[in-house]
Amino acid sequence: MRHLARTLAAIAVFSAATVLAQQPQFVHARLTTVAAHGLNAELDTLKGEATPLWVGYSVPVVEKSFSSWDSRISYLEGDHPNVNDNTLNSNRSYDHAVILFRIADHSIVKIHVDNPDRQLDAGDLRVVWLTNVTPDESIANLKSLALQSDAKKLRDSAVFAISIHQSPATVPALISLASPTNDLQLREQAAFWLANQHGAEGFAALKRFAREDPDAGFREKLAFDFTLTKDPGAIGELIRMAHEDSSPQVRKQAQFWMAMKGGKVVAGDLREISENDPDTQLRKSAVFALSRLPGDEAATQLIQVANTSKDPAVRKQAVFWLGQSRDPRALDYLTKLLKQ
Repeated sequence: MRHLARTLAAIAVFSAATVLAQQPQFVHARLTTVAAHGLNAELDTLKGEATPLWVGYSVPVVEKSFSSWDSRISYLEGDHPNVNDNTLNSNRSYDHAVILFRIADHSIVKIHVDNPDRQLDAGDLRVVWLTNVTPDESIANLKSLALQSDAKKLRDSAVFAISIHQSPATVPALISLASPTNDLQLREQAAFWLANQHGAEGFAALKRFAREDPDAGFREKLAFDFTLTKDPGAIGELIRMAHEDSSPQVRKQAQFWMAMKGGKVVAGDLREISENDPDTQLRKSAVFALSRLPGDEAATQLIQVANTSKDPAVRKQAVFWLGQSRDPRALDYLTKLLKQ
């Protein structure tokens, strides 16, 4: 029994130390710690306060999210420059993050996300630190904020905060925010963070949107998002969009970003589009995409198109972009053209 008691005591001490470690160091703050009995209930109560305050909690996060902070202190109030501290390890990563809400005028007006090692200067305001907040509660509250707020900065902060949670609820929440029932700006933010933070699962969601979503404006934005994901299928999806999307503007964007992401791998596809796409403007935009290929590949492909294309407009476009190139082969080719 004594052994069991010591074990339970050790577990209790460890648990208390873990909670304490997740609470950041606040300065210039009137700090109280509260065991939350439902995040929304606590926030609703605090919204009744007459004066501004901050309320925060800690959540498990995608580890890469906080790997390069280089300033020791964050100022929650007022305008203060962040001073870099080169003694800090800027490559350190964290498995938890701090989420803070500023409450004023009976509503949440600001979201601040930070790593747990930074000092937080609250500008002498009251700070309520909540324990027992679950990731699902946090995500649900942030999703509600993103859907209800008309303030772009607050909405964007809420979507970002959702994206860093290490939780099975994270990706479904972002997919829901990216759905056609929401406005384009909110959808774009959710899609961006699906690509940026969530690997294969995020890529699978974006691929479904790229193939099924009825909004060409949204699909056009997805072309860039595919350049952010590390999933190896991203290049293939950009190539598919460049060939098959029903919108010419989406196909143009896909051409450009496949060149930027795929490099030499996609040169043949772009050349094929420049030769065979039924839309003249898309054939010309494929030539522009070829001009964005890295290194000496751009000049190589442009010279080939200028020499072999059956379309005078495409050949003219290739010559134009060769004229913008710094590759010495481009100058040699243009000089030969002038002498003919």
